Amino acid sequence: MEHRFASSVNRIQKLVETASVDLQTRIRIALIGGLAVSAWGAVRATQDIDLLADSDPSPIRNPRLRNDLKRFFEGKTLRGRVAGCEPDDPIPLLLRLTLGSAFTGPEVDMLWEHKRWHQEALQRRIEIKSGKLRVFLLHPEDLILMKLDAGGRQDLLDVQTVLASHPPDLDIERLKRNAARIRVQKLLDNCVREAIEKTRSQ
Repeated sequence: MEHRFASSVNRIQKLVETASVDLQTRIRIALIGGLAVSAWGAVRATQDIDLLADSDPSPIRNPRLRNDLKRFFEGKTLRGRVAGCEPDDPIPLLLRLTLGSAFTGPEVDMLWEHKRWHQEALQRRIEIKSGKLRVFLLHPEDLILMKLDAGGRQDLLDVQTVLASHPPDLDIERLKRNAARIRVQKLLDNCVREAIEKTRSQ
């Protein structure tokens, strides 16, 4: 992991652990953005930290917890903004934070799970160690599913790059089954073809 992100990732993970204790609500997080893509061997430039989070209860359906989370992070010299508050929004809850007392650190987007397979993905999250840093990130198959579900141009390029890097934990047949389950199999098939072409051209 890039040194400029290591301390920020370490800090946000410790803050989430503290929030879990203070709010008496266990919060799980995992990297899902460019840093997660890079962790699986597909180097990608990024300027922020993207996380998937869940808790029970969920702040999507619990306004009090949502407000408590925002106040908690604001009290830790973080600038926080909550986007989305309704269960039928495309992104029901996104907690956007800026690290650092001078707000000069990277932005952190904490997306709260709102689909059953998001919960399953967080249950399968993988812990890796980078020096003294402990990092949780999604299994490469779940990361690919998240990217396919988002469907943006960069998301699909990320999928192609991760596939072309052949992470050892990736089972392509299982990935195809799960992609069919969440109705993104056509996108996956296209990305697989593009990844094969990339590999051949290298």
